Amino acid sequence: MGEKKEKKEKKKKKEAEASDTGDAGSGGEESAPSGGKKPVGNVFALFNQGQIQEFKEAFTMIDQDRDGLIGEGDLAAIYQQIGLNPDPKQLTSMLKEAPGQLNFTHFLTLFGEKMHGTDPEATLRDSFKMFDPEGTGKLAEEYVKDLLMNVGDQFSKDEIKQTWKEAPIEGGQLDYMKFVQIIKRGKEEE
Repeated sequence: MGEKKEKKEKKKKKEAEASDTGDAGSGGEESAPSGGKKPVGNVFALFNQGQIQEFKEAFTMIDQDRDGLIGEGDLAAIYQQIGLNPDPKQLTSMLKEAPGQLNFTHFLTLFGEKMHGTDPEATLRDSFKMFDPEGTGKLAEEYVKDLLMNVGDQFSKDEIKQTWKEAPIEGGQLDYMKFVQIIKRGKEEE
């Protein structure tokens, strides 16, 4: 019975150390890969509990030395397990994608950006400008709906409704400059 209590205490200590390195959603701020500040807790909102658990299992599998961080040695060991001999430069490059040491929160953040990320603000603005030859900063609502539903990766009616809940539309015109800000930064409190 004393052994179980000791294991629980070790686990609590490890969790406390992990939260000190940003491994748990402490609610503090930490440098985001994009260079801006991003609340640590937000990354956990991108995924449901099942997904977070799967990422945790993957992280644990990669973290060969069980120190709560993924380093070059951990990545090299994974490559070797599947019969590959990794290039050290490639491993360094992979780890540079993380904003500091690659703990679980950073690991989740990287996946969140890859899975839920969007293009930079300037790219989004330039994309909208292609449909706005006069440079007004606005596009007709019906025109944008038509494009979204009939060109490229087509939106369903439900996806259009969801998008329009957040879109800054006045007088039948979508203000795409404000819309890009919402896409990248969320709605700001007025």
